[in-house]
Amino acid sequence: MVLMHIFLLFCILGANFPPIEESDASRLVFAVDGRDSLDDGFAVLVENSKGWVAGISGETRLVPTAVFLELVMEPAKYRGQEMTISGVIEQQMDSPPPWEFVGEWFVRDSSGTPFVLYVVGETDLAAKANIVARARFYKRVDLTGRDGQVRSFATFVTSSKAVKSASLGTIIPHPLLLVPVVVVGAMVVFLLSRKKPSHRLHVRDVSMHIDEMIDSADDTMMDLPDDPADALALLHESAEELT
Repeated sequence: MVLMHIFLLFCILGANFPPIEESDASRLVFAVDGRDSLDDGFAVLVENSKGWVAGISGETRLVPTAVFLELVMEPAKYRGQEMTISGVIEQQMDSPPPWEFVGEWFVRDSSGTPFVLYVVGETDLAAKANIVARARFYKRVDLTGRDGQVRSFATFVTSSKAVKSASLGTIIPHPLLLVPVVVVGAMVVFLLSRKKPSHRLHVRDVSMHIDEMIDSADDTMMDLPDDPADALALLHESAEELT
């Protein structure tokens, strides 16, 4: 699996989410990994997210690859832990009753890896927005795509107050980052070609590369099916193509 850009928060001066009480922590044990359902563990994290208070941020450290893989392989080990995640919103919908006030977002990080983010409360952020969010890890969900393959995804719960817009340069797919470089290069070659006609062929070559990059960028912006399993499977397949 492609390494997702995910950060684990080590709080030093206080947490933004209230601590999970011992009685509630015991309820997190009932979260069923693999199943595409919202259980009692989800209720605990939703209530905890309602207590979000903006405050002093703690130290943020990059999680090693092995730790991220364990989020999917050993979700119980990280259940309820506070983290910082980022990505591009690919699709938004309401969670099923009685959780209609919780948004279910399909998000894809800069490497193309999709994950699910449940957002408690209203927000004006829309699909295709670049976000960074503080959240608590919920569980692993296993979904079967249209190709019949079962894929695992990390899921998180957060407050709408803990989600903010992020810089484009930090989380857009890597092919898009190359577009400005190619465009500038094409302009330089074009200017040089006005003095050296023999170099005009290179200008056409660069233009072809620009078209290819634009096509690649368009491929990353897709219409996702309404079915969550199909949507995540499609995101996963596109991520594999990018790598």
